[in-house]
Amino acid sequence: MRIGFFTDTFLPQKNGVVTSLLSTGPELIRRGHEVFIFCPKTKVRECGGMKVYSYPAVTFKPYPEFRIAVPQGRESVPKLDIIHSHSPFTMGFFGWRVSNFQKIPRVTTFHTLLSEYVRYVAPLGKKIMEKVIWKYCEIFYNKQKGIIVPSRALKSVLVSHHIKKTISVIPTGINTNFFRPEKKETARESLGLDDGEKIFLSLGRLSHEKNIDIIIRAFVEVDGKLIIAGRGPAAEKLRKLRDKLKLKKKVQFTGYVPEKLKPLYYSAADAFVIASTGETQALVVVEAMACGCPVIGANSLAIPEIIKDGKNGYLFSPGNIAELAQILNSYEPSPKMQTQAIKTSEKFSVTECTKKLEKFYQAHL
Repeated sequence: MRIGFFTDTFLPQKNGVVTSLLSTGPELIRRGHEVFIFCPKTKVRECGGMKVYSYPAVTFKPYPEFRIAVPQGRESVPKLDIIHSHSPFTMGFFGWRVSNFQKIPRVTTFHTLLSEYVRYVAPLGKKIMEKVIWKYCEIFYNKQKGIIVPSRALKSVLVSHHIKKTISVIPTGINTNFFRPEKKETARESLGLDDGEKIFLSLGRLSHEKNIDIIIRAFVEVDGKLIIAGRGPAAEKLRKLRDKLKLKKKVQFTGYVPEKLKPLYYSAADAFVIASTGETQALVVVEAMACGCPVIGANSLAIPEIIKDGKNGYLFSPGNIAELAQILNSYEPSPKMQTQAIKTSEKFSVTECTKKLEKFYQAHL
């Protein structure tokens, strides 16, 4: 098949959608397909065997990490067999136009709970904007031939918002040959971390909707160290909160972590901590578990589909700082829990998940 990925976000940006594209596309190519990326302007021309077509774009001021593409020239798009849009905005609509022009089916993945980003667009009109966004989604997604979501929880959300098309649950897979355990002592030595200290990790984009402030506040009462790895729009605010709570000795910011170092960070930690309530799949949870790192996460959306409380990690009530602090204080690393975490991650291998995606495409041709 010749598959077109239409996305409103791509390299050099790094987020869940881009991670999904970089994971799934090369695996589809390995399985004998051709994959083309259509995205906002980028210097990347080829990636993992995928040919990249990019279009002029302008920065979206309320959320500078997002750019609005202005695609033109549907006639110049190579002949495809199926359109797969990864967002419902300008590139998603461009994919819609191309599917009509080439008379081929279009499918889509609902990656992101868009209502979580309302605060950036209309901080004073949140409820009204949420209704507008869901109405917009209802129109866009009901015009697709098929819809993919990465978790059962997200499927329930879409159904509750009048998305009537058939919805298939297909998680984004991870490379379990890359995300695998390293010896903890070696990982800590490589990162300059104390081998005898209890270390917790938060790794990912530092954005407001991730609720990393909940984790920092919990550490007022926690005996241990928190490493916050990543960058994003909430970084400065989170640093100020740490300093205000006098947690410089307990909470360390590393800044951006290159992809190649992520397995070291996961392997060095005793547990990964995530407080987000808007995770539609929580890829970082699976990545951490693949490296033998149990996860302590908010009991919300996709997270409890992965974390089995007391087996491969622990769940806490969303926003409950005291409960999180109690779990962190009582937590002790367990070889059995680490083994269970690795077993959980095997269900999310890129090979298995892409096989499901391939069957989905074949069913919608």
